[in-house]
Amino acid sequence: MTKKRKIFCLHLLGCMAFMAVLMVSCYKITLVQQAHTVVKGNVFNGKLVVKSTDNTAGGVYHVYGLFGIRVPQGWEVDGDLVMTQVAKPTTDVGDPDYNKTITRKLVVSEQYTNILNENYPRKGYTWLGFITDKDFKSLLSGDDPDKRVDSIYVTFTIATPYDHTGVYYLDYVAGHVDNGKRNDLSQADKDWMTRVATFSGDHISSVVYTNTSIKVTNSDGSVDEAGDEEWATPAEWNLEAMPNATQAGTARAYRDLKYNKLFTRTRGWNGGDGVLTVGLPNGDVFWTFNDSFYGLVDARTRARGNCNFPRNSVMVQKAHDGVLGETESDFVWLADYVNWNNRNAGRYFHCRTHLRHPLGEKTDAEIAAGDIDQGKVYWSGDGTIYDGKLQMIWVGVESAELLNLDAAIATYSLEGNEPQGYYLNTIPDYLPHEGDYLYRESVQTDKLVGPCAYGSTLWEDEDGHVYLYAVENMGTVVARSQTRDLYSPWQYYVKDSNGDWNWQDEYPTEEERRRSNIMTGNASIMLPWVFKEGDWYFMTSQAPIFSPDVYIYRSKSPYGPFGERKLLFRLPDHLDKQGPQAYHWLYMVNLHPALSREGELVFSTNSDPDDFWMNFNDTGSADYYRPFFYRVFDWKNVYDDLYEKPEKDKIDNPSVNKMHKESTYYNLQGQRVKNPQHGIFIRDGRKVMLK
Repeated sequence: MTKKRKIFCLHLLGCMAFMAVLMVSCYKITLVQQAHTVVKGNVFNGKLVVKSTDNTAGGVYHVYGLFGIRVPQGWEVDGDLVMTQVAKPTTDVGDPDYNKTITRKLVVSEQYTNILNENYPRKGYTWLGFITDKDFKSLLSGDDPDKRVDSIYVTFTIATPYDHTGVYYLDYVAGHVDNGKRNDLSQADKDWMTRVATFSGDHISSVVYTNTSIKVTNSDGSVDEAGDEEWATPAEWNLEAMPNATQAGTARAYRDLKYNKLFTRTRGWNGGDGVLTVGLPNGDVFWTFNDSFYGLVDARTRARGNCNFPRNSVMVQKAHDGVLGETESDFVWLADYVNWNNRNAGRYFHCRTHLRHPLGEKTDAEIAAGDIDQGKVYWSGDGTIYDGKLQMIWVGVESAELLNLDAAIATYSLEGNEPQGYYLNTIPDYLPHEGDYLYRESVQTDKLVGPCAYGSTLWEDEDGHVYLYAVENMGTVVARSQTRDLYSPWQYYVKDSNGDWNWQDEYPTEEERRRSNIMTGNASIMLPWVFKEGDWYFMTSQAPIFSPDVYIYRSKSPYGPFGERKLLFRLPDHLDKQGPQAYHWLYMVNLHPALSREGELVFSTNSDPDDFWMNFNDTGSADYYRPFFYRVFDWKNVYDDLYEKPEKDKIDNPSVNKMHKESTYYNLQGQRVKNPQHGIFIRDGRKVMLK
């Protein structure tokens, strides 16, 4: 490929990895195609596609196309940028000369460049704006979908410099301007000029998130000493770097200030531990909590005051067009409130426990009045999707003694209606009833009877089993379901007195469990989280006892032995809160694959104060007993043999191609699919679309 040098140089450091499509308007970005790994000094091609949202408003517009791109300092954007309007055979914009597919050259526009930089500034970045050299007559919306233009796309080429390596984030924006204002863009409607984008900003009518990251390496695949550019992350993610939390040259750890803020709440649910997540087929995420606080919080002092204490609770985080929402309105608590409409009455925004243990001590009348079982309760285990339904494990506990009693499986509907504004117009919380989305259809309370909490965490393997992990006396044990249905019989992985491992049908004795630790050298951990990447199964866990150190292990099978322990990252030694900041307990360091944006590991932590009653009236009390979040990038670098060499000059994301070959896919009914070609599937608990 011939490079056209010095067409236009941009000055910026990187900033955005998950791009923007469709909220309201007639446009949406349906594809951003770019390299995600490239050797420094090389060039790569890119493509952006814009389509209609099927909005029937609007008509034919006589316009010039606009395109903006933001790239790192020293990179060059090739001069041969092209915008093409693709017509359908039936397209009719009222002018035969424009009813066909039309290609226009994009030329540098100083006015559009200035507008982008003035209205969407970001430290260390500079926009480059383009406008088409000729006009379009465009119809991306209208009453007759057959008459509409099919799509608009832009192709471009980018050259990387020879002297920089690191991780960067590109940004894109596309739009139109009325033909009468092409020579005076400053007087045009900014919303018109920026109809869709891969970033958030004022006057952007449609924003979508997708992976726009790119890693620039040396020819041998290495990256130079970490500099500011390697720690660059999208500003919209609101991450705070923790450079001393990892060993140099390995992973990169961040506080997730965005999610921390989302869980800093003042009404209804305002705290809970446990904190497990399951990705749902439509892109939603189902959240479960154990002991929770419901009521009101003083926004100034962060004191809880009069809250009640249901022993478990659930929430759903909504996705839009398969993209996970990350705003307050996207968090919907499936809440059974006691009193939600009378602030002057008692138990205002108190909530009942989501799932009661059958041996709970309260009467039905007491529960109706708002009382909570405190003796025998359910705390959350992990969950999975099977046959189009969500199956969740709930562990029965004698709470005063912290003794496990049994395990139940609850099944939730993934179909039905989703009531809006069920309690108040200003909050999205609702209680699902029969026929509603996420209604709890059934519960088997006697799936397991015994003191070991199998199913505290799960891994759905390609061998057709679901592996169920538990920690007992800090030793890790595992069981598996006969099929991917959690209701199928379970088997237990046990080491016999001769040291031989076997799967057995009988629930293991205390002695059998004690000698069946699947960690190399009988290592101790707090809670195992298992996932697969390539040929390896990985396990993450907080080190005992309540340590700030989080380790990663690996194995060639989902049932171990897990060894080769490496330090993944170290959690902070204090809480970000008002009042006392020291940890009393740091626990429940849980992994959340469904929250990952580009393959990073996402963790939440919990803590509680020295005295339980400090959870209430003390300043900052509402920031105990609630999750804080962390993201760890480049986690595979802790193992020397897992460093991936880039594929030179490849536009498609190599990691996506790799996952397609090595991951297990399931259809929306939870059935395994071999060699999927196209359509929507579940992979690693998340919905993906293959084309």
